[in-house]
Amino acid sequence: MEFALVLIAMGIRCHLVMDDDSYELHIQDRDAPRAREQIRLYVEENKRPRRHNAAHYSTQDGITCAWLYAMTILIVYILQRDQIFGLDWANLGMSHAGMVGDGEWWRAVTALGLHVDTAHLVSNLCFGILFAYLLGEMIGWGLAWTGLITAGSLGNLLNAWAQPAHHASIGASTAIFAAVGILATFSWSRRATRRNRWVPLGGGVALLAFVGMGGERTDIFAHVTGFVAGCAFGFAFATLERYLTLTVKNRRVLGIAASVFFAFAWFLAIRTGDAAL
Repeated sequence: MEFALVLIAMGIRCHLVMDDDSYELHIQDRDAPRAREQIRLYVEENKRPRRHNAAHYSTQDGITCAWLYAMTILIVYILQRDQIFGLDWANLGMSHAGMVGDGEWWRAVTALGLHVDTAHLVSNLCFGILFAYLLGEMIGWGLAWTGLITAGSLGNLLNAWAQPAHHASIGASTAIFAAVGILATFSWSRRATRRNRWVPLGGGVALLAFVGMGGERTDIFAHVTGFVAGCAFGFAFATLERYLTLTVKNRRVLGIAASVFFAFAWFLAIRTGDAAL
């Protein structure tokens, strides 16, 4: 019946004949080659994965992601500055290459919330809020927040593995450049024409070079690894979007899971620190 509709739409006369428990499609001999070709094209077309329409998210998603980012690093900074509960939060959570290599992987996550001083915090707040907002508006706050945490942590892991054992780093900038990478790659994947497809990715690289390569205490390699991890995440999500539709509810669940993962990393850091004492 479906093939009959295809042929009728192409102006080929046909009729269906019932034969026992099945149907036969009858056409005139002179139309057979054209009919076979149209059916072949129809079958081929329907074998291809269909790309789902790009979802559009509201300003509220951007605001929610930016708020989550700001509140998270502000809370951790207050805990660190005032040594709440008598804990040395900086030493417990910094990404120390040697310790990460020895199995304390959670330091790659906890280090995202720590900062050297107020100036460091304010800088990462300004840039982070901007890119968290843009990312949340593009892919929804849940997936955006998941990307910030997971890609930022992966960037810290890559940085720790590449650095000497004594190297230590803290700060949300790795997650910020992960957001830049996600934005660049995801935007790149949505552009259809070759002429303008590379503009977002080129812009992301330019921003990395302009903003992420300066400063006396800047961990340049962490910015690069964060950007690379973000690009990988953005490409993976764009590819996944072609074959699978993530509902708004699913994206929110992922966002909540990312927050739980961040809190769990701090739980491991505190527990390990207590055991060492």
